[in-house]
Amino acid sequence: MGIMNIEIGSNEDELLQLFIKRLADNGISISAEELLAITVPLASIYAIPDHLHALCHMLGDGLVPSNAKAGYLARMLARRVLRMRDDLGISLSLPELGEHHLDVNRSSEATKQSRAGILNILRLEEERYHEMLRKGETVVQGVLKGIDNSVSELPDDVLFTLNDSHGISPDLVVRLAQNSGFANLSLRTGFMAELAERHAQMAKVSAQTSTATVSSDYGAGLPPTNAMYYDDVTMVDFTSQILACTTVSEGNGGGESASHIVILDQTCFYPEGGGQAADTGVLEVGKVTVNVVDVQKQGDVIIHYCDGKLPVGKETIGCIDSARRRQLMDHHTAVHIVGGSARNLLGAHIFQAGSNVTAEYARLDITNPQRLTRDQLDEIERTSNEILQSVGRTEKIEMGRKDADIQFGFDLYQGGAPKGNSVRILKISDHDIQACGGTHHDELSRIGSIRITRSTAVQDGVERLHIVAGKAALQYSRHQDAILRQASEIFGIAPEDLPKTSQRFFDDWKSQRKRIENLEAEITRLRTSGEGDDAVEKDGVRIVIMEGEGDLRQLQGMAGELTMDVGTPTVAVIGSSAGGGFLLVALTEATIAAERYNAVEILQSISHHISGGGGGRPTFAQGGGSNGAGLPAALDAAKQLLE
Repeated sequence: MGIMNIEIGSNEDELLQLFIKRLADNGISISAEELLAITVPLASIYAIPDHLHALCHMLGDGLVPSNAKAGYLARMLARRVLRMRDDLGISLSLPELGEHHLDVNRSSEATKQSRAGILNILRLEEERYHEMLRKGETVVQGVLKGIDNSVSELPDDVLFTLNDSHGISPDLVVRLAQNSGFANLSLRTGFMAELAERHAQMAKVSAQTSTATVSSDYGAGLPPTNAMYYDDVTMVDFTSQILACTTVSEGNGGGESASHIVILDQTCFYPEGGGQAADTGVLEVGKVTVNVVDVQKQGDVIIHYCDGKLPVGKETIGCIDSARRRQLMDHHTAVHIVGGSARNLLGAHIFQAGSNVTAEYARLDITNPQRLTRDQLDEIERTSNEILQSVGRTEKIEMGRKDADIQFGFDLYQGGAPKGNSVRILKISDHDIQACGGTHHDELSRIGSIRITRSTAVQDGVERLHIVAGKAALQYSRHQDAILRQASEIFGIAPEDLPKTSQRFFDDWKSQRKRIENLEAEITRLRTSGEGDDAVEKDGVRIVIMEGEGDLRQLQGMAGELTMDVGTPTVAVIGSSAGGGFLLVALTEATIAAERYNAVEILQSISHHISGGGGGRPTFAQGGGSNGAGLPAALDAAKQLLE
């Protein structure tokens, strides 16, 4: 009597009534409430180990939970387990549940991610879940302000935004909305599956190799270009036959300086691809020299964007910018070394999420469940520089795709799976092995040194490492030394004393700043007390209209000081003529001041005097303008309106 093949989008209430009818047909009479009271807890009891099994497999394979793309499903499973645990009243943490599941179901299985690594990620996910719950209610209420509370469903884009930007899953959004007065709201059956499919599609699109494309078919009918840079990365001069030269059509790359495209039978110029910038240089035919400003690849044909025309059929001498090529090789090889160091030090969950290699710097995006500390960055940097000394030569292998998959596995494609049946592989001993078609050093010692200057958060679960290597690393170190010397000279101290002296000056500055803020608050109280002339009382509400000094933050502090006491309901209008003028309107919340007045309406009625506008909420609004001289008129208008 069961119901099979429930389609996405099916009506949950109709299915429930159908099941009750089937039970009744078999002599079992039960209400919907009674049935749900039995089945919902049972469903959670079975779903928790099922979800944990999938989650532990994902984390074991090195996946990092996030709000988007491949990591979304892992986070969704973790949070569903936590919600079901809370609904059942289970007093175990997510790591404890995960540890039990590993002991019972996966004790003998080998995984890429260590057991400690899996449990640490589960711990972080539970921390983020509780943080999301703390912030979620405020965020959801803000989004729902302009929506009628009688609706039965929220727009899909609202649910997608709350999930992707704030990590608040659709079912939790509905629950929070119901608590805020949206009594009829529900989530349609199958929506969670639709959301998972959406993120799976995003991950699929993201995984595709992103390279610059050439829309015009410049290389049609021409033979494949012989890529000489794979034969010898140190070769910078070459001769070649010009197969084609034509003008660049509008919108087809090359930049403003490119007027023609040139196609050769062979070239040392590396085309942009795999995150690496293209080579630049010159092509010469007799006394004619043109600059190669960009290089792209169209199929198997390499296209040179030049700032001049060359005769077809002639032999040309090409010369790439050797200093730029070497710096690009320094950075690209360093990206591989740093990625391997991060993976070896932090765990198997480290996976390349993207990279960018230029002559000035390199960026490497890696998956990681939490922000990296400076100590971790220093350790990755130290290990990377040790590799420069301990590994003599790199191995560059070309092999069939099938054989590469069997020998090296999926981890080979950190930068995305290449097209075609042949794979070029860079092997840096056992430290890092990746499929990559870029240019790299044969001898690692030629790089010199690697520096990780900083890291930034790209998105949830993805950390960006900023890298300089070779000559760029040397320039970075010299620049840092110059800054250190300059700062030491300002204080008149030795460089090694700079941290201690800076801390002392910073502490003194904070102390003085606090004293200034206290004095400003006291001046505000005096100006608005009974002895001042900036405040009047009207029907139990204090009206304060005044010109303040300082920046916006200081005026906000003044407004907060004036409206913080619920025992003194206040309307505060504060303005400044600095920077074209700006105005602030604040009301004491939960008082008669907030009942009688609206901060946004007050601001909108006076802001035209400073040729500006603004907005906010009923108890606080602010705006700026371009006519600071109109501030007195704006404050006078506020007095006429309020007093």
